[in-house]
Parts: sequence; C-alpha cells; structure tokens
Amino acid sequence: MPYYVYAIHTDSKSNRLYGSFAEYRGAEICERDNQRGNDSGDNYFVMMIYAQNQTHARQRIKEIRREKGLPTN
Repeated sequence: MPYYVYAIHTDSKSNRLYGSFAEYRGAEICERDNQRGNDSGDNYFVMMIYAQNQTHARQRIKEIRREKGLPTN
C-alpha cells in the first residue's frame, strides 16, 4: 500500500496532496521537509497517511478531521 503526504488545513475542509510514495522513507522525507517549512501561524499541518489508495486516504483524513474537531463539510 502506498503512503500519501497531505497538508490538512485547519480552517477549511481543503487538503493538499504533496505526493504519493511506494516506500515509507520517501514519504517520511516529504512529510518532514514540508513540516519544516510550516510556520506556527500557518493554518495547516502535514501528515503522512498509509492507505490502499487515494480515496481511502481521503476517508482517513475525514476521520482525523472529526477526531480533531476540524471542518469536514
């Protein structure tokens, strides 16, 4: 299963895909590099999602949004 790296916006329902990776290491590097560029005042956080496909990754993000009380609609 691939790894997906997303920027998950906290003030809207939008998510930005940074990339999909077959290997954990590539996804980890992408996640770390994009977290480094994130200021404390930014309205998003970067997260790696392990999923069967992109649709499954988006469903997982919806679950994460509900858990954190973020907009889902």
